[in-house]
Amino acid sequence: MGVNIKTDNLAEYTLTLENFSAFYRRILTMRFPIPVEDVLELRDLLNHSSEIFETPVDNPQTREFQDSLLTAIHSFGIENERHCLRLLNMLAMFRSLHYQHSIDSRNAEERLRLQQDVNRQARAHSVRYGLFALLVTAISGLVWVGLSEAPWWLKLTTAGFALLTWDYHRSLPTLDKEMARVTHQLNEVIRNRVDSLNWKALIHKLALVLGYKQISGVEVFRHNHEPSNSDYNSRIYH
Repeated sequence: MGVNIKTDNLAEYTLTLENFSAFYRRILTMRFPIPVEDVLELRDLLNHSSEIFETPVDNPQTREFQDSLLTAIHSFGIENERHCLRLLNMLAMFRSLHYQHSIDSRNAEERLRLQQDVNRQARAHSVRYGLFALLVTAISGLVWVGLSEAPWWLKLTTAGFALLTWDYHRSLPTLDKEMARVTHQLNEVIRNRVDSLNWKALIHKLALVLGYKQISGVEVFRHNHEPSNSDYNSRIYH
């Protein structure tokens, strides 16, 4: 189900690498109409982010990417050259963020899975050596009980392995809590990952929000109150 972007939430979803996944999903799940002030906030956010975005180095791969996107943009009926270039720059920004997001997400997953493996090994170690210590404690304890006067080394061995048994057993809940924490983080990384960008949907949403495209019967924004100055309408339609 789509969600509306609320004005008081826009500041939390800036176009940064950290918020890329949440922002991208909010863009794709927008339902129209949205309040006009939200449209203005979102346009300012997109325009400002694209203005400070560093244009990628010109190379054959970049040109091929831009050509394919321009074809898609034109297929939506957007012919204004200025609009096409601004939208193309925004899409290049999304591509750059998604590329780095994919790398960071993959690295985070590898790191967390490695932590899980280390945790499993540590738990298996604690269980294995804990059982061994318990067995030695039981045997030495039985021998101790069976002797009329047990030697000091037997008492020390029994006490030492009893302490080891307790220590290994005590480490298990801590390891289980750590595994739960790491697993939760891993699930969050996988849940927040954007595997691929839906270029058609992204172009469609951005073009509507930016006013580059109008669809008959689709109301992009709604007025919650009367405009307070003459510049208001110009910001909507330009």
